[in-house]
Amino acid sequence: MSPEIIARYKNNVVLIDLRNSSEEPTLQVIGQLLNEDLDQGLAVRRISDVPRRTLLSRITDHYREVLGNKAPISFDAEFKHSAGEKIFYRGILLPFSDNGENINFIMGAIRWISEEEQTLSQKSPLPQKTPLPKLSIRQKKFFIEEKTPRPSLLRDDLEKCRQLVQGQNVTGSRSRQSLYLALGEILRFYETCCAKPEEYQEILTAEGLKSQKRAPFTPALKLCFGKDYDKTRLTEYAAALAFVQKNNPEGLSMPDFMDRFPGGIKGCVKAARRGHILPKKRPEKSMEEKQAFLDNMPSLASIDMTETLSKNLKSDDKICLMIARKTAQKIEIIKILEQDKKRLDSLLNQIVKAL
Repeated sequence: MSPEIIARYKNNVVLIDLRNSSEEPTLQVIGQLLNEDLDQGLAVRRISDVPRRTLLSRITDHYREVLGNKAPISFDAEFKHSAGEKIFYRGILLPFSDNGENINFIMGAIRWISEEEQTLSQKSPLPQKTPLPKLSIRQKKFFIEEKTPRPSLLRDDLEKCRQLVQGQNVTGSRSRQSLYLALGEILRFYETCCAKPEEYQEILTAEGLKSQKRAPFTPALKLCFGKDYDKTRLTEYAAALAFVQKNNPEGLSMPDFMDRFPGGIKGCVKAARRGHILPKKRPEKSMEEKQAFLDNMPSLASIDMTETLSKNLKSDDKICLMIARKTAQKIEIIKILEQDKKRLDSLLNQIVKAL
């Protein structure tokens, strides 16, 4: 792909670096619009640093699918942004290799429009931009098209799930990651089915299956794995899907959730059978709230500020970081550090959580 083509989408693009297979993938390039959406002063460098429910996370959540498929993927959906907005988006991920086998880089691009903007413009849920440049047949097949996407059909989603389950679009080995990837796609398929109950019922009837109120995930799993698939496995997968659906408020992809949860899928199944529910993550307090919290804490000691100590402090600084030396009877202040918002915010978080 030429630089001229990439230049048109540079503000909406991210480049994922996978050259070091022993370490977590890094983000080498982040488009300006995606960077602004992060609302952070720091450049994101690792996949795990990407904040949840941001536009960038909509791209990075899919990178494992490219590794499994060893081919480009495209996707379109909607989600609730961290700012509370409902966003419609369409994205693509393109793998790049220097030897035709190992994927060294993945380039992702995304376009979006908010529900409010859609209502005001009275247009398609996805933005209409300038025409795409001339692409090869392969690129045309996977690159973001400018036309309004057709409605997602359950049959198409089901076929995608079956391909992942049967190993047609995954690496040869039935690895744990490929299973997690397939289960994640099945969970999305099931949630789409819930939004289209009549179409879902038609598929179940055609496949000789029935919906089950007490085990709602089981029919969807049978559609994907087959009616004769091992019942014990299906029961475990259903328990894992139910647990993830109830305990994934951050919207992590299935592979990421399973990787972070102790025991992986087995741990999820055990937790589901015990009726365990993960504690909800409390919303993080703003810097002003944290400072107000500290203002109400009693002081342990006070000292008079000298010019030597105060030279690194601005007149409006209410909180400062300092290095002190502990002796047998005293604590001696050695240095007051310059303000570092990142470090200060991290320490304030620890203090607030500990009290």
